[in-house]
Amino acid sequence: MIVVEARLDRTVYLAGEVLECFVSFTNQTSEGAVPLNSDSESLAWASAQLHCQCSVSEARVVWPGEDTGEVPYGQEGSDTVFIPSRGERGHTVLSTAPRILFCDLKLRQGETKTYLYREVIPREAPPSYRGHSVKYSYKVTIGTQRVGAPTKLLRVPFRVLVVYDLGDPTVYEEVPPSNPFLEEQRQEGSLLELASQVLTTITARKSPSKTLFNYVVPRTLYTPYLYLHNIYNIA
Repeated sequence: MIVVEARLDRTVYLAGEVLECFVSFTNQTSEGAVPLNSDSESLAWASAQLHCQCSVSEARVVWPGEDTGEVPYGQEGSDTVFIPSRGERGHTVLSTAPRILFCDLKLRQGETKTYLYREVIPREAPPSYRGHSVKYSYKVTIGTQRVGAPTKLLRVPFRVLVVYDLGDPTVYEEVPPSNPFLEEQRQEGSLLELASQVLTTITARKSPSKTLFNYVVPRTLYTPYLYLHNIYNIA
């Protein structure tokens, strides 16, 4: 009996990040069976793919045309074909190209082999969402097959967050330091670090320097003028 296990390095990712999934295949001895050195199991192939499924409440949302979301994508067809969304409700709104993990794998009794699946989550991917009417869910699906047997699927769910305006250079401006005369060089970081910096900049309490000018005109009242600036000069 071959047992397939999949493990993600995290459960939440940002759109544009690299997802890593470790997939292990183990030839385990059945409970009560006597292990034999000659016992070996083989798999014809294994593939992995990332996809996003959108499911709706039929009582609240009606899909345009004849498609109501009742029949999932790829429901019909041969059971020997790798279709990650087979048996799931809703529509596939995003799917990456399938990646082959191996072909013709043979495992001796008690042997384990682990493969790494890496995939970039598209930046245009919609965020995960679970509402009363609509749900967007992400999964990594691993498919494998014995020769002459139906394809077996293993699904690992995860969540995707989307941080907008990561391409806008103005959002990378850091919060002003306590000493404005010390210049710090910006260091390039990962997408997760950049997103954290953007969120920190957006949500941080702004306290810009303030300069107050008084304009006085004869026989008139003076008017205070507040000027915000980020340039400092030692006088």
